Amino acid sequence: MTQKGIWLLFLLCISVTLQARQQNGIITGQVVDSISGKPVEYATVVLMQAADRKTVAHTLTDNKGDFRFTGVAYGTYRIGITMLGYTPLLLDSLRLDAANAFHRLSPRRLSTTTQQLSAVTVTGKKPLVELQDEKLIYNVENDIDKDNSSASDIMRKIPMLTVDADGTIKLKGQTNYKVLLNGRATSIITRDPKEALKAYPASIIKKIEIITEPSAKYDAEGIGGIINIITQRQVIGYNGSLYANYNTLGRLSGGGSISARKKKVGITAYAGAHSDQSRNSNSIRRESFIPGDKGVLLQNADFKRNYNMYYGSLELTYDIDTANSITIFGNGSINDMIYRTRQNSEWSDSSGKQTQSGTNNSDAYNSGHGIGAGIDYLHKFRQQGHELTIAANLVTSYGDGYTNNSQHYVPGTDSFYRNDNLMTNRTITAQADYTLPLPHEQLLETGFKGTFQYNKNSATQEIRNKDGDMIPNPLRDNIFNSRQDVLAFYLTYRFKIGTKLSVKPGFRLEQTYQTGDFVSTQTKINTDYLSAVPTVNITWQLKPMTSLSFSYSRRLERPSVYSMNPYVNDNDPYNLYYGNPNLKPSYANSFGAYFNKIMEKITFNGGLDYTFTNNSIQNIVEVEKEKGISSTTYANIGKSSAVGVSTSMRFALTPKWNVSINGRGAYSKFSDGNTLSTSGFSGSIYLNTDYNIGHGFRADAYGYWYSGSPSVQGSSGANIGYGFTVRKDFLDGKLSTSLSADQPFRKQRPAITETIDPSFRRTFTTYFPANTYTISVSWRFGKLTTSATRNKSVVDTGM
Repeated sequence: MTQKGIWLLFLLCISVTLQARQQNGIITGQVVDSISGKPVEYATVVLMQAADRKTVAHTLTDNKGDFRFTGVAYGTYRIGITMLGYTPLLLDSLRLDAANAFHRLSPRRLSTTTQQLSAVTVTGKKPLVELQDEKLIYNVENDIDKDNSSASDIMRKIPMLTVDADGTIKLKGQTNYKVLLNGRATSIITRDPKEALKAYPASIIKKIEIITEPSAKYDAEGIGGIINIITQRQVIGYNGSLYANYNTLGRLSGGGSISARKKKVGITAYAGAHSDQSRNSNSIRRESFIPGDKGVLLQNADFKRNYNMYYGSLELTYDIDTANSITIFGNGSINDMIYRTRQNSEWSDSSGKQTQSGTNNSDAYNSGHGIGAGIDYLHKFRQQGHELTIAANLVTSYGDGYTNNSQHYVPGTDSFYRNDNLMTNRTITAQADYTLPLPHEQLLETGFKGTFQYNKNSATQEIRNKDGDMIPNPLRDNIFNSRQDVLAFYLTYRFKIGTKLSVKPGFRLEQTYQTGDFVSTQTKINTDYLSAVPTVNITWQLKPMTSLSFSYSRRLERPSVYSMNPYVNDNDPYNLYYGNPNLKPSYANSFGAYFNKIMEKITFNGGLDYTFTNNSIQNIVEVEKEKGISSTTYANIGKSSAVGVSTSMRFALTPKWNVSINGRGAYSKFSDGNTLSTSGFSGSIYLNTDYNIGHGFRADAYGYWYSGSPSVQGSSGANIGYGFTVRKDFLDGKLSTSLSADQPFRKQRPAITETIDPSFRRTFTTYFPANTYTISVSWRFGKLTTSATRNKSVVDTGM
């Protein structure tokens, strides 16, 4: 841009800001106690449009009981004031215009209420599922199963999410998405999202946001979208919880959380431990159709795993003054795992004659830890909603371990080798976000972000020689270093057409620099590319409790360093795995239309979505003709597309009986542009019913079915399940116990994955144990004065 153009843009911004100030007004006031006349601190003051009671802005009173709304567009408004322990107050209408641009309200007196409030909870619940702009929100705090469930368990209930038999979570059928905790990448989840979500307690989660077509304010990476887990907020006073649960498969979890705030200082902390002793088995049948090499490979394996995880988080917030606040946070996790595999193999020719058999046994130990820390700074300008946030975040993870492998094949030679692995990952993020409200409910958002990732891996191997000594085997070393830097800029602009239609277009640019040095294979990568990401969200408020939204977002999948590593993993000599250093980034275009209606006894959400890409990254399996060995790698296969329909309904059949149902169906197509072309349907249903028996007893039952999903060379496994829970509350709901049964009439849960090619067919079946019983105990405690509004800092942006 030329210097003249920069000055023109600068003058335009000044004129827009001046125009905003000329058409905006100010409202100030004070809240006091009706008896003592003393100021009431931290009362919630809500500014609403007089016509439809829609919230325009909200704030808290300061230590003098004062509140102030600045930059309020001309119009007619009402003000509501609430405070725990006081009767809510709704003020008469007032009008802002050129002649009355400043309103100084007389002190408003709050009367104490005689109603006894629960020691911990506040009534007035949101619906379990709701839509807000581009987000589908599941309010976990209103789920009666939260005290005896993990985050992974809760996600089975959320529209557009499915959970496989092994705990793999899919968003709109995709495994490529981002999981955030309070809008941030954290060490707790980054290292192993699947295991972390199994361990993470639902009782400390406030809500889970599902963003399938994110605005330009969010990172572009993640074809499926974003899952953002929001934990319980800080409160004036304190509250906390302790929990423990155990199931008959050997899973034990426990921990606690506490949140407190006094005047300018707030703290939120939680810690927990999780232990999981699991066993499963699998079988592989691979039939070769290659002329001259037809035959069948049969493999059976048993697995035993002991997994332990310890995690914790601490967040401190300090309000410097009414305009500035700072948040410092840290989190960490430690885990270790012992994994044992016993595998038998048998190869037969086309006549059924056995030509080779053998065993492949391994014993592995892995340990690691992750540490995260960061700081957020928020500055609020005088105009309501006019904000600047600056944030920095560091996430590091370390891992080390070893695997002892022994192989015995007849005919063949015996072998014994040991792999040692050391891994280091580090990610540094820095960003700044600026929000400027404009007249007539317009909003401008812009920001910058830099993400700098570094990975280092060193895997070495020793083999046993003829004399029984262990000697280095440098030919099987897997050593690499990689770095990925991403610089991003975004701009969004929201405006209204009439009173019911809101439009929010956006644009994001991400410049990626990626380097890698795969030392063991003498392969290097050095690439950079610019990604343009347009987005748009349109929301139509048909009625006060009925909305329709349309959204579009371009999404990005960057090839990971592991998918690009050409090192060949031959731990199983019949099934090899290696990466592809020639992978390119994949871009997907995602469209969605969603409908939300909340009635007195029914909440309904429905959606239609469509995603397509021309260079998606997929697994490809090939079989070598001479040896009958399968090789799995990655490739930009060509084209893929999927259209899906999702629905969510919740019925209040009686004041004590509720029924919920989620469903999704999708049709997917894949093509590599040459010989491979597949398509297929997938579907899922989740049904839940809960009943308040009375006297502190509740019962609920659930059932789910997932058909599996098609892939470029076959399909993934189906999953079906059901269960029951009985809960008893004591001490006015502060102490809760529950007993759950998961699939009590099944011994195993098989999950079948098929891979089909003109030259072979492979069926992979995993058997997971079922018939599980869980006992849970939770205790909540606290003393609240009122709720505090969490600062709108970077943690809410999802970046």
